[in-house]
Amino acid sequence: MIKIERTQKPPELTESLQSELTKEFIQTNKSVWNIDFLKKKLLEYSNNKCCYCETNITEESKYLEVDHFHPKEKYKNEVLEWNNLLPSCKKCNGTKKDHDTILEPIIDPSFIDPKAHLKYWHYRIKGKDDLGKLTISVLNLNNPDRLVKKRYQIGNAVQEKLEELNELTNEVLTGLNTSTRRINRITNGLKDLMKEGLPNSAYSATTAAIILTNADFIELKNYFQTLRIWDSELIQLENDISKAALEIQA
Repeated sequence: MIKIERTQKPPELTESLQSELTKEFIQTNKSVWNIDFLKKKLLEYSNNKCCYCETNITEESKYLEVDHFHPKEKYKNEVLEWNNLLPSCKKCNGTKKDHDTILEPIIDPSFIDPKAHLKYWHYRIKGKDDLGKLTISVLNLNNPDRLVKKRYQIGNAVQEKLEELNELTNEVLTGLNTSTRRINRITNGLKDLMKEGLPNSAYSATTAAIILTNADFIELKNYFQTLRIWDSELIQLENDISKAALEIQA
């Protein structure tokens, strides 16, 4: 989970339309939130990701559900309040169900930065405080098959790539291969890997945290600085992924 920046509500959701549909929901319980322009806007501001687990909800077999952060069954007047709507995958939305977020608050990532309340420990998310712990419990953010296994796969892939880049860099440092082609291959490989930790990528909080705390990454960065190829793009990438990365507990 990462902090997402809430955008302005879609212009099509006028005050009169919102009022009309809210009354309709209260009277009929009809799914008045299943509107294309509403879903499109939610996908835009979450970069096509579930706001809770960061899975890509435009992939096959996954799709967007409009989550009412304050449950619509208890707070009917908020059924179309823009600030109460979040993009969620079916799994997270179904797990959260009608949890009362007024009586027992959890993290709304469009208003609260998850970094302040969550951290990683052995591919599991741990709460730093009661808000973080309740969020994990309500959303089942440590589902073994769906999320913990995925984080492990990401961690393994990151490790393999960094080891490969380190071996190539050693060949440059020892003079075995100092060609421009080799240096460019290493540089572009690291940049591509770091882009997987940007906020617009699926599972960015996991990828960013693993990269930044990986011993091979730290060694590789030192090599790059020695070779004077730690350029402005890499500096910016490191800064950007730092915003998504959760703290890793030793």
